[in-house]
Amino acid sequence: MKVLLRNRGFLLLFFGQALSTLGDRALIIAFGIWVKELTGSNAAAGGAFFFVAFPYLFAPFAGVIIDRFPRRLVFIVANVTMAFTLLLTLLVHNSDQVWLLYAVTFCYGVSGIIITPTQAALITSIVDDSELPDANGLLQTVSDGVKLLAPLIGAALFTLVGGHTIAMLDAVTFLAAALCVWRIRTPDEERRVEKSVSLRDEMLAGLRHVFGTPALRNVVIALGTALLVTGFTQTLIFSIVDDGLHRAAAFIGVLSSLQGAGAIAAGLAAGRLSRRVGDVREVMIGIAFIAVSAVLYLAPNVFVVAAGAVVFGAGICWTTVGMITVVQRRSPAEIQGRALTAAMGLVSTPQTISIALGAGLSLVVDYRVMLVLIAVVTGGCAIWLARYSTEAQPEIPAAAPEPKGAGEPNT
Repeated sequence: MKVLLRNRGFLLLFFGQALSTLGDRALIIAFGIWVKELTGSNAAAGGAFFFVAFPYLFAPFAGVIIDRFPRRLVFIVANVTMAFTLLLTLLVHNSDQVWLLYAVTFCYGVSGIIITPTQAALITSIVDDSELPDANGLLQTVSDGVKLLAPLIGAALFTLVGGHTIAMLDAVTFLAAALCVWRIRTPDEERRVEKSVSLRDEMLAGLRHVFGTPALRNVVIALGTALLVTGFTQTLIFSIVDDGLHRAAAFIGVLSSLQGAGAIAAGLAAGRLSRRVGDVREVMIGIAFIAVSAVLYLAPNVFVVAAGAVVFGAGICWTTVGMITVVQRRSPAEIQGRALTAAMGLVSTPQTISIALGAGLSLVVDYRVMLVLIAVVTGGCAIWLARYSTEAQPEIPAAAPEPKGAGEPNT
């Protein structure tokens, strides 16, 4: 951890992500409020969040872009492009222009499937292999920390200054992130595109690598299956608070904050955990924590449920950090973008399905039965992955030990 704090390149990336994530989260919340104010429709407001998630269907194509061009350049161009895209919000003044807000949120989703995996691939050229778990943990910590503050900041700023000003502030955060990465010096990257390889084969290369690498395949299968039920909690949290604890709906905010606190603590400990048990086992422990949280959520006691929220946040954090580290360490540099987008897509799709499925099942199935189902499935996934955790050592050799991320500004 101390080595990372002396790594100027990583600190620049960390600072840039913190600003950009804060702006993103605040503006997305503000966009929902903005659409609601312009149209008076809850459904229209929800549409803003749909357009953020929709572009994840195109994640394999984003992986091709990341691997075809220097990652540093991709990161900078994506952030600068998004900054200028936000200028479109200045044209929005009534409900007839709501489609522009949808267009901007769609661009948010596109930028997300490019920027996030590009950053994960870029980290491998900034920090040493031994520091990857700490780096991923710290970046996840700042992301989770921002999630606690951004909704309040976004709603408050929208009330005080309006959507146009928030959008311009967010544009500044994108430019700041691009500037930070521009000032990072990374090893020269040469990208070769084989003329004989079709675009389809390029897009499928990430999936082939994930399923052709035992550790990656096992992690994706276990985590994807676990998330196929974990998304139920998005709906069940209302029943836990109302039927289980007999509290007002506002108490959900308290549990969300406790989840965030658990995720922050887990992010800070992620590097130490990975070094002690390995990155595959880190994912396994994260899934096991989700199972434990589902059991704790069954208790009709506010303190036990609060503990469950902390455990749940920690579990989600460790599964995310562990999976990214597994992909980084077991993927050659020339395919990391496609491998990362493939892995992220394979685990996020089941989660999206489970959110919709959970909403439907909650109408006909008691929430306690669904919590037991979550505990059984995720517990089974953790046990199954534990059988294969002996594959925790990377199959891809670490890069040559040259100093990385000195971070001298480019001239």
